[in-house]
Amino acid sequence: MSTVWNRLVSHRANRVCLWCLVFVVISAIALRVEAAIYARQIVSVVNALSTLRVGETSKVETLARIPSVRPSGTGPYGAPVCNADECFSSGITNGLPGRLMWRTSSNLLSNVLRWWGFRAESLGVYVNFTSGKVSYFSYHLMVSAPGVLPSLPPPPPDGKFGAVVIGLSSQRAISIRGPNPTSTLHPPYYLSSSQVVQSQHIGIGLTPDSPKEIVRASFDLRLNCVWSFGGCRRWRELLPLMPLSASN
Repeated sequence: MSTVWNRLVSHRANRVCLWCLVFVVISAIALRVEAAIYARQIVSVVNALSTLRVGETSKVETLARIPSVRPSGTGPYGAPVCNADECFSSGITNGLPGRLMWRTSSNLLSNVLRWWGFRAESLGVYVNFTSGKVSYFSYHLMVSAPGVLPSLPPPPPDGKFGAVVIGLSSQRAISIRGPNPTSTLHPPYYLSSSQVVQSQHIGIGLTPDSPKEIVRASFDLRLNCVWSFGGCRRWRELLPLMPLSASN
């Protein structure tokens, strides 16, 4: 009787383990499929954004190309003032997987969720209009990466920031401080990376005079790593055509 009972318990345990494994595998596939769907939406919006031309594209054309944008009372990245005639914005953020990834403060839990297939993707798009024409536009992309987002300084080491971040803006002119404190430079474009997390963050500034290869590389977004087993780790995985000098 004892042998029969042990075999029955063992059989039930094997069935439970099998069903748990099936659940993990199916949910991992489903999570990656969801991440791929959001990635496709993000790429589609960024591609549409790349067709805008500062000072040329009309409001009507913009709304036709990016119908998801809506009037906004704030400027880019939540700035409280809209410094144009009209400001529009839109966003794409995946649901529960994204909320869990952004809010976790445990590296261990973050690693488990990433292995399982949880991925966070967030895109913010901003378009300003002056006299009926595009006067400014930008996108801000965050994709989950190893580590967790820091809540307090000091920041984590490069590679453990918890997110890959790309911030791009396009406007009529760029003004940056020159080598002389009283001088101002107006380059056709600029590329900058965080001094702390250089491989995980890049800022891009464009103007109508930016070289075509820089403009093309800035919008040639690749999000294959989002649904890969290891997930995304560096901004170069997302913008592979960006010149090497951009990492300096």
